This record gives sequence, structure tokens and C-alpha cells, in this order.
Amino acid sequence: MLINCPRCGFQQPKDKYCAQCGVDIESFKPVTPPAWKRFFGNPLAQLSLLIIVAGGVGVSLYQKGQQNLERRVSYLKSSVQINASSNDATQTLSQNSESSANADTDLPVESPQNPDGSVNAYKVEAPVPANLAANSSPPSTDEKKDSPKGLAGSGAPHLIVHYAEVSKASLNGLFAASRSTGQFMNFNDYSAGIIPSLRRALSDPQSKVLHTEDRALDKSKTLQWSYGLKDRQDPSIEIGLTTFFEISEMDATNLRGNLEIQRTWKEMTPSGALEIQRKSFPAIFEIGGDTGFFMSGVLPLQSNLENDDELTAIDVFKVLRSPQFRAGESELVIFVEFKKEN
Repeated sequence: MLINCPRCGFQQPKDKYCAQCGVDIESFKPVTPPAWKRFFGNPLAQLSLLIIVAGGVGVSLYQKGQQNLERRVSYLKSSVQINASSNDATQTLSQNSESSANADTDLPVESPQNPDGSVNAYKVEAPVPANLAANSSPPSTDEKKDSPKGLAGSGAPHLIVHYAEVSKASLNGLFAASRSTGQFMNFNDYSAGIIPSLRRALSDPQSKVLHTEDRALDKSKTLQWSYGLKDRQDPSIEIGLTTFFEISEMDATNLRGNLEIQRTWKEMTPSGALEIQRKSFPAIFEIGGDTGFFMSGVLPLQSNLENDDELTAIDVFKVLRSPQFRAGESELVIFVEFKKEN
């Protein structure tokens, strides 16, 4: 009968001592390996370690992405400072400051949420600097009509803003095109970014331009215009969209600016009641040549107004009549382009 030595593994006929190492086979007790050797020698432990390492790498990459997003948030928060110059708009935007704590008539201004659910990351600062407010003026009555106002003269640079209904399929294409530029931002409430070809986006057969606003640019002034109508219950409040634009830098070919869309709308509260609320959608962009900027997701699917017919008579809000829009198959998209000096 052959046996193996418990110490060296030598095979020999059964005997008290090993013929190779001389150990007493019957009384020899092997030394228990250290716990770490037993742990790492276990295949299940090795697999668990591999999973932990892979998970750690994944978490590290996620945290790095979040840090990059936070840096972009901080940059945008410190850069976007567009505010209304009219008294009503100034009261609205300054609600987030301590000076408006006693303003009982102001409506709440909501800030967009980050993908992680945190709020106020993109809060628009208030109030307007004195030198900026002095150069701005409240929108006149004709600025609230459908026809484009402030048309630029020959040779003058101007900002052109298109309000269009865009199908979901085309909107997804815009998202993909914007991601390719590396300047795409997607939040819980809205999306915005640079697209390489604005003409191609506007000529898409699944896109319908509802209204175009053409404005002459002046470095010393903030542009502001509104589309909406007075609330029947409180005529001091105007339901609709207000656009603010401020130039950061402008030359013969490129435009860098701050844009804010402010929505005043009757919306459902958690308690089920309809209340008028204001919400801001800010962004910064730099465009030139054939590139353009877009923003989507700023308009709810319905107005909840008693005078809905009056609101939908305005070009921008005709999208509210669209069955595709009401079914969530299309969205109102705001396109921005820069026309350089001729």
C-alpha cells in the first residue's frame, strides 16, 4: 500500500517515517496556513474581490463625472446673471434674495433641477446691476404681439430666435448632434445645447417654425420680450413666456451670451390645486457660422387657463393645439442663431 508524505508529498510504501524527509508520518500535523492565504486561495473570495474592484472603478468614474457636472454647474451659476429690467420682472427674480422676504404678492420662482434631484443649482442672481438696468427698458405693448419686432437694419448684427414644434424623433437627433459638439446639457426639466447646423434643424420636415423673433444687437443693452396674456383673476399677472438675453462677447463672427426663458404658468400643485407659478430656464452659449443653440422642455402640455383660446391664438402657443404635442410626441423647441454684420 502506497501513501503520500503529509509534509513533502513523497510517495512510498506505508511506514512510520518518510523515506525522503524523515518526518514522523503518524504524528506530523501540517501547519495551518495564515488566514489571508486561505482567503485569497478561495475561488469565491477571488471572485468577490474582482467584483469589488470593478465596482470601485465604476464608482470612481461616476464620481468623476459628477464632479465635472458640478464644475459646469458652478460655472453657469456664476455666469448667468440675466434679469428683467421692468419692475414686475425684477420683483419676480428678486424673490430669491433676502430683500424680497416681505413681498407678499410675488410668485415663487422655481429653479431647474440637476440630474441628481438637487435644486437651485442654476438660480438666476438678482437684482439687476444698476448700469445694466439703466440700459434696459420694459417690453412695450407691441413687443408682446406675434409679429417679429426689433428687426436689425442692413449690416447690423442681430439675434434671431425661432420657436418651433419639433417631433420627438427629430429632437433626439438634435440631442445626438449636440452631444457631438461636447456642449449638451440635459436636466430634469429641460435640455439645451449647441448644434453644428441650425439650418439643417430648421429645414427638418418634422419641425414646424411657429414664430421668429429678429432683434438688433447692442452690447450695452439687455434684450427682453414676452408672449402671453393677462390672467383673468389677477390682471397684474401675465401668463406666458418671457425671454431675456444679455451679450457677454460679440465680434464679427461669434456671439457669446446669457439666455433665460422665464415661464409664468398655471400649474397643478401637490395638493391638486391650480396655482400660477414662475419658473426660470437659464443657459449660456457661444455660437457663430452655421452653429446654433437650442432649448427644449420649457412649455407644459396644457395651459389650464379659462381663456385658453386667447392664449393659443398667439403664434408661439399654437403648439398647445397640436395633438402630437398634447400626446407628448413633440415639444416646443427654441432655436437661437447669430447673424453677423453684412
